[in-house]
Amino acid sequence: MIAPSHPLSIHIHVQHLLGSGHLVRMKTLASALARAGHRVTLISGGAANAPEDGIYRLFQLPAVHTAPGDFTTLLYADGAPVSTAFKARRVKQLLRRVAEDVPDVLVVETFPFGRRQLRFELIPLMRLVSRLNPRPLRLCSLRDILQLRAPRRQRQTVAAVDAWFDRVLVHADPTVATLADTFPLADQLRGRIFHSGYLHAPNNRGHRAAAAPKKTAQVVVSAGAGAVGLRLLRTAIAARPYSALRDRPWRILVGGNVAEADFTALAAQAGDAVLVERNRPDFADLLADCAVSVSQAGYNTVLDAVAANRPAVLVPFARYGETEQICRAEKFARLGRAVLLREEDLGPRRLAAAIDHAASLDLSECRPIEMDGAARTIRFIERCFRRCRAPAQAAAVDG
Repeated sequence: MIAPSHPLSIHIHVQHLLGSGHLVRMKTLASALARAGHRVTLISGGAANAPEDGIYRLFQLPAVHTAPGDFTTLLYADGAPVSTAFKARRVKQLLRRVAEDVPDVLVVETFPFGRRQLRFELIPLMRLVSRLNPRPLRLCSLRDILQLRAPRRQRQTVAAVDAWFDRVLVHADPTVATLADTFPLADQLRGRIFHSGYLHAPNNRGHRAAAAPKKTAQVVVSAGAGAVGLRLLRTAIAARPYSALRDRPWRILVGGNVAEADFTALAAQAGDAVLVERNRPDFADLLADCAVSVSQAGYNTVLDAVAANRPAVLVPFARYGETEQICRAEKFARLGRAVLLREEDLGPRRLAAAIDHAASLDLSECRPIEMDGAARTIRFIERCFRRCRAPAQAAAVDG
């Protein structure tokens, strides 16, 4: 049997298409696995994004993305649809990389619960690793909330898990969200689902006890990478005069996907009363000292507010039939950690009222959230690998 400290070769495949949330979550996992002594390669199919800490390897596939509202058409950086020849080159690069450096463990983010537009490369990848001897441990990695799919798609997903995966990792606290909440056929995967707790990069300050913010604590408004959050940023600037916190500092953080012209327009709208700047690497520190966090309801941003133990106003992205962020915002609002403001209700006065309501929340009464998903995932992977290899090792000895 392999000792728990035995370093594993682990490949993680991730594709971010619009925002950066999927990539951020998998970079957190990659860093944690590498710090635990494992040899980690992050295979990324989105816009190039180097490891912050340099402790794991990045294998960058030719990048693709999608446009808001159309998650099926893969695009080049210039917005043109990718060609069949481009897809073939990408598949060849991916399979060659895995064949030349066969992993002990393969983690595939989202597929087959999503990322159908990547079947052209993910099905060949799963066929390759499933033919290997010994076969890598094959894991699917999921966020807490899935986009609801038609029953036929759900049945196809179960069949794909049966064919290609050993376990399904759900990075959520099961007292908050379970796979069954947004995947009705979860009972058909019984015994293969592991809820790890939320996967969040720990801030150096650690988890803070709830405390009243300083009278100078600021309102921090963010929208992730910013591809679909520009309306929220504009509305927040307009909301300030109507809020009881109008005399506090207000900070608007603008993502890298917001064009320079839009950034300039936001700064002009804000004038001298509100600070407008690009996203900052010390976002967690800003939240730790804020009065209220205002954001959409993406996985990573919500967890940043929870880790900082600060109240939040969540304005979930809900266009194009998206349900994920609404479901997450409703759950955290019911826990008393956030105020939900639906996108269709967004306006300066209503946002100001939501900010004032959030500032009055008493988080000391909220129960803790399991945020140590990285450590629990590492232990689970090590344990599963030992179990799946033990029979093969015993057979080799008997033979």
